[in-house]
Amino acid sequence: MEVRDMDYLLAVAARGSVLRAAEQLGMTQPAVTKAIARLERELGIPLFERDPRGMVPTLAGSALIARARKIRLEYDDAMRELGEIRAGTIGLVRFGFSPTIGAALVYGAFNQLMHERPAARFQLLERLGSELLDALLGGDVDLVVARIPDGNIEQLTAEPLYMDRVFVVADAAHPLAAARRVSLEDLAQEEWVLPPRRILLRQQIEAAFHAQGLPPPRLRAEIDSNRSAMLGLVQGSRCLSFCGQDALAQLSHLRPLSIPPDKLDLRRRIGILHRSGAYLTPVVCRLIEILKTRCGGSSVPAHPE
Repeated sequence: MEVRDMDYLLAVAARGSVLRAAEQLGMTQPAVTKAIARLERELGIPLFERDPRGMVPTLAGSALIARARKIRLEYDDAMRELGEIRAGTIGLVRFGFSPTIGAALVYGAFNQLMHERPAARFQLLERLGSELLDALLGGDVDLVVARIPDGNIEQLTAEPLYMDRVFVVADAAHPLAAARRVSLEDLAQEEWVLPPRRILLRQQIEAAFHAQGLPPPRLRAEIDSNRSAMLGLVQGSRCLSFCGQDALAQLSHLRPLSIPPDKLDLRRRIGILHRSGAYLTPVVCRLIEILKTRCGGSSVPAHPE
């Protein structure tokens, strides 16, 4: 099985049809059809079922696709490493981070790295939750700083940095900001500015409401991947939202609400995540050291103890 065979296989799996895979690969549809048929003959087993929905992987196809995806990423890593050595550009950092964490940690680490490594170049990606993990697993970034997933993700290694507490927040002039105790029933009466439902923190808030027999938060605005916009709408309004402890320290116009932790517990572990066994350039390794030195932490599998 050659590299081009993996490309054919992965393209058909990703696009769900030979026609769309051919468009992605810049090939003709018959050429891709022949390539898949040749691969199936060589392996002696069908890889896809052809039906009105398109090309659906068989059990054998799914197993091979999962392996091929890992091999392709390893191959890309190797080619990238050789290319950077050849071109003398082995100083690129491709970094992702969540907008719900304190920006001071990220920017402080990069400021230090810029002084230490004047030739280093940076590509920064700011995304929420699952989008960061997708970018990391897809090889689009080398590492991310975000919430460490609660579930076991075997492909990832985590470098814990700190425990963060997320607060429900309101404008300083909001009546609930001065309350000594705020119930979920109180929160259910207010309007909210939240990220999309796929984001775990929103899911946790909705689950807490559901556990108390309450309807989901009353959504006034939904904002994707932009913490500044989300919290900016809270300022001067009656809306509620949430933010992390580090971020809250930098926002004088917002106040955390006093909610009993047994009713709504939004603590989370923040850490560095990178693909297990992936190639990391020396400058990326130095960034990891800087982040850990600023916060502390050690390598563990990407799941809770």
